[in-house]
Amino acid sequence: MPKGAMDILWKRLLALLCAGILASVMQVNAYTHPEEMEKLLLLRQALRNRLAHGWDYAISTWTCPGEPGHQGPPGEMVVQWDGQIRQECDPCGSDPSEWGNWGEIACFGGYGAPPGRVTTVHVTDLVMGIRGGVQTEVPPEFCLLSELREFDLDGNDLVGTIPNWIPACFPHLDELDLSYNKLTGPIPSWMDMLPHAREFKLEHNLLTGRIPEGFSKMDSIKVIRLEHNQLAGRLPDDFDGFVIEALWLHENPDLCGPMEAIQADRCSFMECGIITSNTRIGRRCRSDVPEVAEITPVESLYPCEFESKHGRPVKMDLPVAACEIIQNL
Repeated sequence: MPKGAMDILWKRLLALLCAGILASVMQVNAYTHPEEMEKLLLLRQALRNRLAHGWDYAISTWTCPGEPGHQGPPGEMVVQWDGQIRQECDPCGSDPSEWGNWGEIACFGGYGAPPGRVTTVHVTDLVMGIRGGVQTEVPPEFCLLSELREFDLDGNDLVGTIPNWIPACFPHLDELDLSYNKLTGPIPSWMDMLPHAREFKLEHNLLTGRIPEGFSKMDSIKVIRLEHNQLAGRLPDDFDGFVIEALWLHENPDLCGPMEAIQADRCSFMECGIITSNTRIGRRCRSDVPEVAEITPVESLYPCEFESKHGRPVKMDLPVAACEIIQNL
C-alpha cells in the first residue's frame, strides 16, 4: 500500500478511536434532545419579541455556536443523538446533574423526566417591568416545555392573573413559584390537579378572595406560601387535619375563622411551621368577607400546528394564546 494511502488510513483509524473513547465517556442522553432544541429555539424567538418587557436580558445567554455574542463552553463539541461528534447548540449541557449552557434553565435528570428535556425554568429577581419599562403577564409560550418540574418566575414584576393553563401544560410540576410579583385575582381552584407538587409559592402578590379547597388533595404538598397578599374569608374546610411542613398565611389581615387542626410536619425545607400573624385567624369573620372561593376552571389545550425554526412541521397541544404567538414568529 502506498505511504500516502497508509497515512490516510491511520488518520481515519485514529479519528474513529478518539470518537469511540469520547463517546464512551460522554452520556449521549444527557444532551438536548433535537425536539426540545426546536422548542427552545421557538421559545427564544418568542421571548426576544418581548424586548419591551426585559426578557432580552433574561435570555441573554441563550446563544448557539456561530451566533453573535456566543460565549458557550468548549464542551459543546458533543456526541449527538445520532452518535456523531460535532459542534452543536446544546442548552442542556453534558451533565444532567448540573445547570445547562443556557442560563435560567436546566435539564436535570431524575423526577421521571425523559433525558434531554428541560425540567427547570428559574428566571428570578429580574424585575421585568423596571428593566423594560412595560410590565408583562406570565408568558404562555413557556407551555412549549411540557416536561417542566420547576416553574419559577419569582421577583419579575409580572402582572395579570395566575395562568389557568399551568396544570394542563405542566402535569409533572414539582414546584410552582410565582411569588414577589404583582399578580391579581384569586388563588386558582385547580391546585389539586398538580398531584406531584411539593412547593406552591404565591407570596408577595396582590391576590384576593378566599383560599379554595383542594390543597389537602395534593398528595405531595409540603410547602404553601400565601403571605403578604389580600386574601380574605374563612380558611378552607379541608384544612382540618391537614399535615404540612410550612403554611405561611401572615399579612393577610382579612383571613379569619377557626384554625381547626392543622399540624406542622417534620421540616425538610428551608421554610418551616405555621405562621398566621396579622390575620384574623382564630377570630370571628367580619360580615363583608367572601363567603365562597371563586372557581377557576383549567384552560384547555388545543392542537396547534406550526413550523420549527428548521422548517419542520410540528403539532402539539398548546393554549390558544401560546399557539397564536408561535404561529406568528
